[in-house]
Amino acid sequence: MALIDFKCENCGEDFFEIVNNDEEKVICPKCKSTSIVRVYKGKFYGKGGSCGGGNCSGCNGCGH
Repeated sequence: MALIDFKCENCGEDFFEIVNNDEEKVICPKCKSTSIVRVYKGKFYGKGGSCGGGNCSGCNGCGH
């Protein structure tokens, strides 16, 4: 499952949805339209990244 940001092309509503797969139909919670586009808002830094899950005490300022 993934938490994904969307925008409705019909009414402009920004929202997020938990989806199980890419084929799952997403519907706007405001106007019930299916004209939805995925929005990419930036980087995600999760556990197990290049600096051991966010512990940057010895990474010489990798900038994450």
